[in-house]
Amino acid sequence: MTDFQDALLRPAALPRSRMKLALAWALGIALLGWLLSRTPIAPVIEAIQRPSITIWLITLGGLLLSYGLRGARLQVVLNLDAHHAPPQRWLGLRTDALRVILLHNAAVNLLPMRAGELSFPWLAARELRLPMSRALVCLMWMRLQDLAVLAGLGLALWPGLPLFARLLGLLGLVLCWHGGWSLLRRLLASSTTDAQAATGWRGMALKLKAAMLEPAHHRPAAWGLTLANWTLKLAAGATLLSAISQISWPVAWAGALGGELAAIFPLQGPAGFGTYEAGVWAGVASLLEQQSPLLTHVVGAALALHVCFLICAVCAACVAALLTKFTSKPKAQGDLPPRHPD
Repeated sequence: MTDFQDALLRPAALPRSRMKLALAWALGIALLGWLLSRTPIAPVIEAIQRPSITIWLITLGGLLLSYGLRGARLQVVLNLDAHHAPPQRWLGLRTDALRVILLHNAAVNLLPMRAGELSFPWLAARELRLPMSRALVCLMWMRLQDLAVLAGLGLALWPGLPLFARLLGLLGLVLCWHGGWSLLRRLLASSTTDAQAATGWRGMALKLKAAMLEPAHHRPAAWGLTLANWTLKLAAGATLLSAISQISWPVAWAGALGGELAAIFPLQGPAGFGTYEAGVWAGVASLLEQQSPLLTHVVGAALALHVCFLICAVCAACVAALLTKFTSKPKAQGDLPPRHPD
């Protein structure tokens, strides 16, 4: 059993974990129940049947392409080609990186409270031969990068936002990003504490500093692939939301963004149900009149989109399992050359 698995099963942590799990389930079910109570069931069923096969194919195609972009991003962020040759490539994508992304994505989508994030260090150690500390730093960086890109997309493309406010918001985002990094670097400049031994906020800050200092993390390709991934996923989601709920595409895009931002919230219900739908509804409701009849279709559209995401994630994970079965196994982790000062 790995240290990661042992930590998850430690008896002292079980009661607290169960309490958090129960709270996450209660929150998700309560949110979903509240949303469904505001929407008649018949329109929900009719809404799910409304999109044409073309719309469904566009949505699914966009999601599958976004998986490929995430796999390419992982290759760049971890500089995997400098580590070792891949077992195989599909259209230029390393199958080992794609395996990690697909399995991790399914875990994040299905497990409550974003517990699926914990699968990434274990998968990276098993499939990519990385130390878990290095994988944790990478995951922390990618989540910060995701948040920055989502915030930037929201400021740049939110419907109805004045141009001056967009520019001011984007400038503030850039200044906060670089200002936060400069402050962190100054706070820890004189610290000689080992990131492995440090605990609490200092240990987290040292890991964040390591992520910021990693040259591969700052490659333009990593930012470009992150931007392309989120743009494609939001566009695919907005296309389905617009087709089901009959709202305009820009408003549907705001709803898709709201759902993704809600997914960042740590208290997630089972498979994210409730919180995701609430985020979509909030994003759309912020741009429509309070009594707009179009709002009655939004919950059904959000449910259909959410189920589509889940099915796609599970099917992709099954493909990843087949990749694991039919591709060659990597060498042991001890065969890795020194890579990162963890």
